[in-house]
Amino acid sequence: MPTVEVRCPVGPQRLLFKLQIQGQTAHVSDDNLMELSCSDCKRLYRRDDPSIKLVVHCYNFLGELVKTVVT
Repeated sequence: MPTVEVRCPVGPQRLLFKLQIQGQTAHVSDDNLMELSCSDCKRLYRRDDPSIKLVVHCYNFLGELVKTVVT
């Protein structure tokens, strides 16, 4: 079964999770996102702005980064 490793797109690129995919093809829309908080990026962003509370990387089910949200 194919496995997709989903990693932080910044810094040491910590492994966030592994996704096992069944089947040959996949249709993925932008509505189907996995949102993962990243403590490494939060620490990095807080160096410039201590008010940062959360950094979330949003991936589609193919393991591709769609966006990063900083709050």
